[in-house]
Amino acid sequence: MTFGPGGATIDRFIDWLGSRSAEQLERALRLLPRPRPADVKAAQRQLLVVRTSAAANQSLNKSLRDMWSQSDARDVLGADFIVFADAVELAGRAVLVRHRLAPETFDLIVRPFRDAGFDFDQEA
Repeated sequence: MTFGPGGATIDRFIDWLGSRSAEQLERALRLLPRPRPADVKAAQRQLLVVRTSAAANQSLNKSLRDMWSQSDARDVLGADFIVFADAVELAGRAVLVRHRLAPETFDLIVRPFRDAGFDFDQEA
């Protein structure tokens, strides 16, 4: 895939998500702050302002779509799947532009997945 900076981390993140059990997915969902606190909303707004290449966005979307199609996450999470998938997509975008985000912005966006056990700082 054409991810550019952070590509190896995105690949690991998608593989990690795809290998989660139903219980692990439900735990990760529970780690998402709801309702979203103001600082998380502000971090997400900052992320959405940062541009990424069309190729990187397309690769991320395709990889996530492929992973979700092979996962039982939709069945496991039910109506909460869309909330979870949105948080995953935002975390993927944050990895793509991590080098252009303030560290605290990146951390706020990826914190639920970090708390669920994924290491965004591990070298590929």
